[in-house]
Amino acid sequence: ETKFTRLFLLFKIQSIHLNSFRQQERESSTISRIMASQIQQKTIPTLYNMSSSQALVCLWALEEVSPTHSIKYHVKNLPRRDPNTPILLSSLFPVNKSPIMTLSPADTSPEAQTAASTIYQITPGVLTESKLILQFISGHYTAGEWIPQSPEDKRRDAFFSEFAKASLALKVFYCVLLESLASFLPFGIRHLVLLLIRPVVKHFVKDQEAIYGVMEGALSEEKKWFSGEQMGLADFGMCFPLDMAVTRGYFDKRKFPKVMGWYERVVGREAYKRALEKGGVYDVKTFA
Repeated sequence: ETKFTRLFLLFKIQSIHLNSFRQQERESSTISRIMASQIQQKTIPTLYNMSSSQALVCLWALEEVSPTHSIKYHVKNLPRRDPNTPILLSSLFPVNKSPIMTLSPADTSPEAQTAASTIYQITPGVLTESKLILQFISGHYTAGEWIPQSPEDKRRDAFFSEFAKASLALKVFYCVLLESLASFLPFGIRHLVLLLIRPVVKHFVKDQEAIYGVMEGALSEEKKWFSGEQMGLADFGMCFPLDMAVTRGYFDKRKFPKVMGWYERVVGREAYKRALEKGGVYDVKTFA
């Protein structure tokens, strides 16, 4: 029995070392691919970042690629409660919400001029919707490092990209909307309305637990990211709704430690910290 136990432990240790070696090999391969690929920047993006909005995720993505691929970009920070902010956003796109990203030519070449005036969505040189902006950044300003390599991770990335928007964000937004409506009411009525809506908010918070359970079950030592072995677009998509859930107290980190570990890895990234510094006010509790 002792001999069998020793053999089992030896096999287990070798398996751990092999998995660790394979992970290092994959990471090294990704880094080599990034370094070997030189990005020819044809367009310079300008991100219109309204304070305390999901535009921060796009700014984070730009900060990830800026030092790695020498990508130049501009950011215009817009105060959420400034009456001129919706006017400016409307001048760029009729639906005056953030993020909006515009493109200008990187140089005077015909290729750059054409790239900046291309209709990528429905308006020349204008992109909206954070998910689509992130896809554009990945397609034009990276060497493909956010695209999963294995078919399994590609399916996983596609699933969690949609899951973040259609499931997690939706349930979180319900809670935020109800609590925000009460905050705009006069002081005396506000507390009465909060008492009335609290059971409804609790219902939606309870609904979120099944969503966090799916997220918790998907993370492991081998797959630390929602996109799989490497960080990808699904991870960017998860950031804003989870930011709100953690900040506003909808998320219980004790019940879902792996999700909390993922969140801490994200907010601990240097690019994320730089995005917070460059983006100005980011308060998803008061939405200042």
